[in-house]
Amino acid sequence: MNLEVNFVLPHWLYWSLLLVLPLVVMFCVDRSFRRGATVSGSTTAEVPVGGADEGYRPPGNGFTRGVDKVSGFAGRYVAYWSLIAPFVYCYEVFVRYALNSPTNWAHESMFLMFGMQYLLAGAFALREGGHVRVDILYVRAGPMTRAALDLMTSVFFFIFVLALVSTGWNFFAQSVSQDAVFFGQSYSNETSFTEWAIQYYPIKSTLALGGLLLLLQGIAQFIKDCQAFQHARRHHQGGAIFAWAMLLLGAVLAVYALHEIINVVVNDYEHFPLSIENSLANVGIGTLTGLMFGSLMLVLVAGLPLAFVTGGLGVVFLYLVGDQFMLNLLPSRIFPMMTNYQLSAIPLFIFMAAVLEKAGLIEELFDTVYKWMGGLKAGLAIATIVASTLLAAMVGVIGAAVVTMGLIALPAMLKRQYDPEIAIGSIMAGGTLGILIPPSILAIIYGVVAQQSVGELYLGSLIPGLLLAGMYAFYCWLRGTLNPKAAPPLSPEDRVDTAEKLRLLRKMLAPIVLVIVVLGVIFSGLATPVEAAGIGTLGALVVAAMHGRLTWPNLHAACMTTLVATAMVMWIIFGATIFVGFYILQGGQDFVQELISGAGLGPYGVLAVMMILLIALGMFLDWVGILLLAVPIFVPLIQPLSFDGLMGLPGVGVGDVSLWFGVIYLVNMQMSFLSPPFGYALFYIKGVCPPHITMAQIFRSSLPFLGIQALGLLLVILFPALITYLPNLVYG
Repeated sequence: MNLEVNFVLPHWLYWSLLLVLPLVVMFCVDRSFRRGATVSGSTTAEVPVGGADEGYRPPGNGFTRGVDKVSGFAGRYVAYWSLIAPFVYCYEVFVRYALNSPTNWAHESMFLMFGMQYLLAGAFALREGGHVRVDILYVRAGPMTRAALDLMTSVFFFIFVLALVSTGWNFFAQSVSQDAVFFGQSYSNETSFTEWAIQYYPIKSTLALGGLLLLLQGIAQFIKDCQAFQHARRHHQGGAIFAWAMLLLGAVLAVYALHEIINVVVNDYEHFPLSIENSLANVGIGTLTGLMFGSLMLVLVAGLPLAFVTGGLGVVFLYLVGDQFMLNLLPSRIFPMMTNYQLSAIPLFIFMAAVLEKAGLIEELFDTVYKWMGGLKAGLAIATIVASTLLAAMVGVIGAAVVTMGLIALPAMLKRQYDPEIAIGSIMAGGTLGILIPPSILAIIYGVVAQQSVGELYLGSLIPGLLLAGMYAFYCWLRGTLNPKAAPPLSPEDRVDTAEKLRLLRKMLAPIVLVIVVLGVIFSGLATPVEAAGIGTLGALVVAAMHGRLTWPNLHAACMTTLVATAMVMWIIFGATIFVGFYILQGGQDFVQELISGAGLGPYGVLAVMMILLIALGMFLDWVGILLLAVPIFVPLIQPLSFDGLMGLPGVGVGDVSLWFGVIYLVNMQMSFLSPPFGYALFYIKGVCPPHITMAQIFRSSLPFLGIQALGLLLVILFPALITYLPNLVYG
């Protein structure tokens, strides 16, 4: 019997679904809220580090309120697209495997949909403060200084966004037939190269449209920054001299930027006498390296979100080293990233995390584990690590695990007289396991950047992740054994009997099955990580329904959480791919290689230098920024090296070097999250700690677990089989 299905989604139905479905969901969500429904749980988005002064909120004006409404509507509209993907991917897996039918249209329709979502969500993420910034020093400045820094650094934001709108429009126009519209620059409408052959111009139009929305939201934010500066000036909040100096510097940069914009508009092959176009054309790569990365650190410390720092400086150096025509590299660098199939797994796994959190699964998970293990010495700390490990295997989201477990587990441990340093350290260390244990979002991005199989990375990171979790748990047990007062077990009256434990375990059966299914289809090769993410997301919706939490408000909250977190990640990718791509194009990779080889270091010496640099970067940058700035340079340098083993131990096979380094990188990123003084996990946990917990206590609590992570890093370097055994066993 031939059950082959030859259905191909018509183009008109695809666009109709994207246009109409969000309006239907909006109606259902708004009606549910009007009837008194509420959102369950809290947010699982990546939480920003630190925060600005909440004492004064600029009121804005009619323009800013109008822009906020436009950005809010656009954000909600594209956020609801996430509801389509789980059903499409489950259909795709079933039809392809069960019925052996072609389904290429399913993949293409979804990664194009997500690509448009990334671009159009940038303005909403800016409105919500979702774009991550290196604000370790920024938040310590006075209100007047912060406002002045925001105004000064906004010049780089506007440079990036204006270049994106301009070049994005040209990119869009080149995909439209000149016979169809007056601005078209092509002989026919561009279509995809697959059998689905969808027209590309609506997708490419989002480069300009997303940039325009971001520009409007940036102007609105600029107006609010001006109001914040005026308010701080009137109330003498902050150092006036430094603030006015920053404002003057911003004005000079803005005037010169305007001068160059006029130069680009008026001139093609000539330029004004005072123009800086092509002024660095003859600068050597060593000097260019110092200029690019020096300016990067300065603008980062000034508090501009990382996405716009790298994007803005990328545009500046494209213009300084090349000319105005080189700016057309922007859309050609961004478009392949926004339409990358593997990156589609990021919003799906984040959506899965948000749905599970709204279903109350995270609270129930900790409740179950701590009642099973609470009778052990340091049982609550061990339960926190076990729950964090299971949570990492469910969601792959990093900051959310630290914050969520901090809200749930920390009060329980402090109430039972745990040493705060053991309690806080176990939460931070357990939360960072989401970097390593599949389905890690960081591993997906590494796989895309390094051209490494994500499935192999997931398998390779499984043993190191479980090893570190076991080492964390053993340390907590040892501390509880040596000093029972520091981590006491549950009192006998708080413990539950075996029957109650089994009842609790039954409640966790559905999410545990979900984890096994998601990881099982990846490891067995039955589905790609993207397809597995789609299956897992649909499974999360089913689990939420089983718990009576599949409501319109919860779906709305999950979609909005997903949108902000995904937009943050993807816009960093867009900005960094311009900055790093240009640097590599100028010979930066060869320069770094010659610099390292000239130092006379062996392969393991080169690896040690890279590890130290990654830990140092982790003190200042977020995980996506480190990956996109360092990995494109490091991986080509490490691949040709021979790692024959240390102290007579086995080495790494030539074909396994990229995989081995990838997992080592993931382990290293855990260290960067815990490294004082600026490790991100330290500030994630501070945001949910009681007021009497000081930063000094948090720093001290991280040190033992940082030492365990260093030991784990050393083990995977000395014993590469910890990484390569499972991938070689499964994939050969």
